[in-house]
Amino acid sequence: MPATRIMGPNNPAGGASASRALRHDDPRRLVVMILTGCAGSQPSKFYQLNPVPNQKTPVSHLSDSHNSVIAIGPVGILDYLDRPQIVTRSGKNELRLSEFDRWGGSLEADISRVLVENISSFLAADGLSVVRWRSYQDSRVPASLRVEVLVDRFEGTLGDSALLKARWRVFASDGGLLLSKESRLKEPMSGSSYDALVAAMSSALGKLSVAISEELIAVLRRMPAK
Repeated sequence: MPATRIMGPNNPAGGASASRALRHDDPRRLVVMILTGCAGSQPSKFYQLNPVPNQKTPVSHLSDSHNSVIAIGPVGILDYLDRPQIVTRSGKNELRLSEFDRWGGSLEADISRVLVENISSFLAADGLSVVRWRSYQDSRVPASLRVEVLVDRFEGTLGDSALLKARWRVFASDGGLLLSKESRLKEPMSGSSYDALVAAMSSALGKLSVAISEELIAVLRRMPAK
């Protein structure tokens, strides 16, 4: 019985024709594989936190002479949140990262932006300017008060609620610590989608903004007017 011939690059008898067949077939197969993969892949969605609309300004009764600048920052988040994927919790100790539901930019910067917009909206009627703190700002535009925020938890369980836990401190213009607080806010979701989760997270951030604003007003009341 004649031996079976194996066609391949290591077989001189059949290697040339086999190589030509591979050269002709592989490009077409590669294109089909790429198109099939693209057609079957799930598109990513990108989300952004939003300031709370129609906010009710806390009653402050500050005098017109309190024309203060309030700086918000630095704002920090823990490492597990510092990523493009939206983090959810599926159990007491289990976190999940969504590859197809992502933040549209830096979560840390987004939190800072929303806090500034929310608190600015609350305090605008009192002639107070609220700005995002920058490292060079103290020497150029010194703030009357500065709010430092560290976010320990900021995630949710789909279909349930969003949780925001943050520590925040208020400093005087000379760097002295005036106030240290911790907030834990749980906001129910209106659905089970990531869009509903981000909306609940924005609402929780709005409530944190209210708490900070009220304490800032209390501190300003104790400060001598300019």
